[in-house]
Amino acid sequence: MMSSDETIFPKNHVQNSSHLAIQMEEMIRKLRPPVSPKCCIYRVPETIAHVNAKAYKPRLVSIGPFHHGSEKYKAMEEQKLHYLRAYLQRAKLSMAQCVEAVSKLEGKARSSYAEPIKLSNDDFTKMLLVDSCFIIELLLRSYLGGQENQDLVLRVPRLSCDLEQDLILLENQVPFLVLKEIYKLFHSISPSFPTMLQLSFSYFSNYNMQNKKPQPEFEIKHFTDLLRKFHIQLTPAHQFQRKCMENFSLPRATELDAAGAMFEKDSSQCWLNIQFVNNKLKIPQLEIHDGSESLIRNLVAFEQCHHPPGEYYLSNYISFIRCLAKTPKDVDLLVQNGIIVNWLGDNETVSNLLHSVCANIVISPSLFYYSGLGEELVAYCKKPANRYKATLKRDYFQTPWMTAANIAAVVLLLLTCVQTITSIMFCTTSSRIIMIRGPYFVQAHEHLASHRRERL
Repeated sequence: MMSSDETIFPKNHVQNSSHLAIQMEEMIRKLRPPVSPKCCIYRVPETIAHVNAKAYKPRLVSIGPFHHGSEKYKAMEEQKLHYLRAYLQRAKLSMAQCVEAVSKLEGKARSSYAEPIKLSNDDFTKMLLVDSCFIIELLLRSYLGGQENQDLVLRVPRLSCDLEQDLILLENQVPFLVLKEIYKLFHSISPSFPTMLQLSFSYFSNYNMQNKKPQPEFEIKHFTDLLRKFHIQLTPAHQFQRKCMENFSLPRATELDAAGAMFEKDSSQCWLNIQFVNNKLKIPQLEIHDGSESLIRNLVAFEQCHHPPGEYYLSNYISFIRCLAKTPKDVDLLVQNGIIVNWLGDNETVSNLLHSVCANIVISPSLFYYSGLGEELVAYCKKPANRYKATLKRDYFQTPWMTAANIAAVVLLLLTCVQTITSIMFCTTSSRIIMIRGPYFVQAHEHLASHRRERL
């Protein structure tokens, strides 16, 4: 006879529940640890990367765990070891000293990556040490120049350029804190050498258009973060009040031109400092070359992964430029005014590149950095008076000769009108005299008629 408990909960049901609980506990046990709030190195999301995956992948060398061990980069692994040996000799360090320094940072380094790293502790430490020493020795050779630049990597321009591009990729980073710790072992005995931050500024000086200085309080997480900070300094004069922008239908460059707006290259070296003053849209110069797409894509990807929407400065900037340069004609207008320098040769290629870079990035309408400026431009284009003035200027006053000819024509027309009006007034006055005075002045009338015949 079954007990009441067995009637309510049959044995097979209890067994199934117990088995299910074990399965659930196993699922929780295998659960990945939550992403650390200190993470700063990300794999680019597929929604962004699929548009042009090559822009996010290294060409020459793998740095960090995301592309570690790939056959494509094996040729550079031996070169990394040469650089490791050279750095140890330069710094007069033992391998044990470096391994110990990196081992202490293993936990912090792992938490810097946004996904679990499957490498063992030893393999992860070895990877960090080799990659970090390679980077430090590379930056030292670049800084010192002369005989230091005689190795293959720095001597061949194509390799040197590819290597520089690889070191700015978001997926190809090691935490800057690891670089600092390993370099500190050398810098402590050779304080005359620049700091790790100064070396980084020197190596990436071509990107430091604002000529920022490596102050001690200047903190970076990795090289992608450094390059982003090179581009986003905001001066108080150019800060905008953000408003909620319901749509991003900003006018194109050709539409602004048709409405009479002028374009001017701004002297500022900060991309973000765009302003509309006295009907002039002032924009800092943007150079588009072979490396521009990879640079912009990785900086934008870092913003989208790491920063809150209110700090999507470069994402907002490139979206604004994309709106201005929607067509090849728009790009041509911006090139003519010195705002875009096109090293690609084809304006359509530039227009397509800007459109592609903005694909699938998130922009918040309520936090769009240029919303106030956008509203000004839209309102300017909607005023009929601006279009009429622009048409008048374009059709009649485009060149000095055209201006002079049209002014002369207007003056001649005015003189003709004055002469016509004067003649009409004279005739009207004469007729009134005759009509008022009637037949009492017939002789005067005949004299006037005779005078007119003589004139004819």
